[in-house]
Amino acid sequence: MITDSYIAHFIAMFIVFVIACSFSVGWAKADGTKPLSDKFELGYIEDSPIQYVTVQEPYDELKELERAVKLAKLKKQLKELHEPTPTKAPVKQAKAPVKQAKAPAKQVVQKEDKDNLLFTDCKDALVGLGVPARKAKADVQNLFDQNPNIKTVQQFITEYGKRCA
Repeated sequence: MITDSYIAHFIAMFIVFVIACSFSVGWAKADGTKPLSDKFELGYIEDSPIQYVTVQEPYDELKELERAVKLAKLKKQLKELHEPTPTKAPVKQAKAPVKQAKAPAKQVVQKEDKDNLLFTDCKDALVGLGVPARKAKADVQNLFDQNPNIKTVQQFITEYGKRCA
């Protein structure tokens, strides 16, 4: 009858046999073996001089011109970003007598410039508050038509808030 101790004894003997066989095979081939290395034998790329391959593309004048145009546009945009926007300097009037017919025209132009600046500032303020640009422009125009006494952006925002509330 086979008991657990026989099975354990058989397994232990098998392990001892495998170790003994491995030791004897290793002892027999000790003279002709290679030293251990960290390199894999299969598929390992040995250190060798690097070979460079140069590829020459045919010269394409159209691509070169397109690249030059794009580069010029980008340089122009960069230059515009770095330069401050010029503001209109006040025009000095000569001390010579001015005709009265031209004076009202200059006042109208200056008033229109102020109105355009105020209009633009008010529109930009609404866009900054999250109103779409087209709706902001229409709202600013409607509010200026309804209340032409608005002189500052703060007054505009106050009136706009009253109208929307």
